Amino acid sequence: MSCRMSFSKSEMSGISKILSHHSSSIASALDQISFFMVYPWATVLSKIIAYYFIPDLNSFDWWSNVKEKFLFGPLLCIFFLGLFPVGVAGFLLWIFICSAFPRKKYSYLELGTKGNKQSEETKEVFTLACANVLLANEVFCRWNNNGNPMARSKLIGQKLLQQTPYYLQNLLLPQLCKKDTVIADLPDVDILCVQEVWERYWAATMIDQLGLKYSYFIHDVGDHRLTSNCCLFGSGLFVACKYPILAVEFQPFQFRTHYAKFFSYGVLCLKIQINKERIAYVANLHGQAYQGKEPVLYHQLSESLSAINAFRLKTRLPEENVIFDAVCGDFNFDNMSPGDAATQNHPLFNQYIDACSKKPGEDHHWTVGTELRQLRMHEPIVSTAEALRHVLIDDVKRRQYVLDADVVEQTTALASIDPSTNEDGKVVRESWGGKRRIDRILLRKDSPAQVVGYGFSSVLAGLTDHIPVAVSLKVTTD
Repeated sequence: MSCRMSFSKSEMSGISKILSHHSSSIASALDQISFFMVYPWATVLSKIIAYYFIPDLNSFDWWSNVKEKFLFGPLLCIFFLGLFPVGVAGFLLWIFICSAFPRKKYSYLELGTKGNKQSEETKEVFTLACANVLLANEVFCRWNNNGNPMARSKLIGQKLLQQTPYYLQNLLLPQLCKKDTVIADLPDVDILCVQEVWERYWAATMIDQLGLKYSYFIHDVGDHRLTSNCCLFGSGLFVACKYPILAVEFQPFQFRTHYAKFFSYGVLCLKIQINKERIAYVANLHGQAYQGKEPVLYHQLSESLSAINAFRLKTRLPEENVIFDAVCGDFNFDNMSPGDAATQNHPLFNQYIDACSKKPGEDHHWTVGTELRQLRMHEPIVSTAEALRHVLIDDVKRRQYVLDADVVEQTTALASIDPSTNEDGKVVRESWGGKRRIDRILLRKDSPAQVVGYGFSSVLAGLTDHIPVAVSLKVTTD
């Protein structure tokens, strides 16, 4: 689906380049036809399942529940039955398209140039941010207690643009503490890596908002084949960038288990042109959640490292100056939990630095967790950015709202687990308390850049169950 459909006329005039999945105009036309046949039917089905089988944990209004089950639900069932033949035919057409036509694994969109270029030649500090937003159908959102995606989508885009005109410099402070690293907004972000933008519609909504600041977008990323993901769900990976993107490659993970076999989890590799002489490499990945007893994440990290190194080798020219190389994403494991010991010592960390990690198994004291307790994320005490920031700073209160880094095995119980208590039944401060940090930004060790700032932002309070992170990199010119 072309993202043109969500833009106003003024925004449309600024679009300079769109690269869709298909080089064939016939395939592109069929792709859009199949999408418009399937999307209404699938959306209605998702709402029916959500209304009748997944309780809305955020709603305490009995009348809302009555309307869902006895008014909206029956009407949706009628629409679903009426759209059933069209939806099934559209999905069969989609399978045919994926099987019969060559298909890129991503879409690229270039808008008109934003801002001015006067300081690019001498710019020394660049900021990257990473955010998991869970924009999906109603079933996935409600299952994760994240609320209506329609209501959240525009708000998320707007909140991600709540940026100061400055970059982070807190790691240069002599005595750093959580008050310095937990922030209520975002710094001035040059490259934004997002996970779980699952559907084309939400990607278009995000671009509609973020297009006010960013000019280059990679979206709708996935390897859609019957043998890969049964032609169902993509990767959810999304990138917004101020600078031109010179090369792109998406590598889906081969090692996936259970529900992930229907998704296109993987790593997205980008080569970015900062200016004529300088380039940067950025990877965006999403590891499988709830791996259970199998070492899924270890295998996926190995696949990511191989893909990243191969991409660098294939795309880097001898005369190019690589000023930084970063890996962003929702890794779905932390640096402290005993159940994540294998991934904490993965060879990836021989090549990339995690600025928040003191050593495998121990984070710096100024870090906080990034995975919120889903059942409590909508409580008034954490409903605003400032309120959530105060909770994240407090070592005891944070445990009530952020998962502890004491995970032994990753199961779905993490979605509803309460913090452990002491002998008196009280939640107390622990070194690992509220510190399950699964969202990360890593920097390559041989990069001519220094991490000068790191931030955990509460800007998406109440809109998603992840805390966005941001890192500022200062390029040295030795």
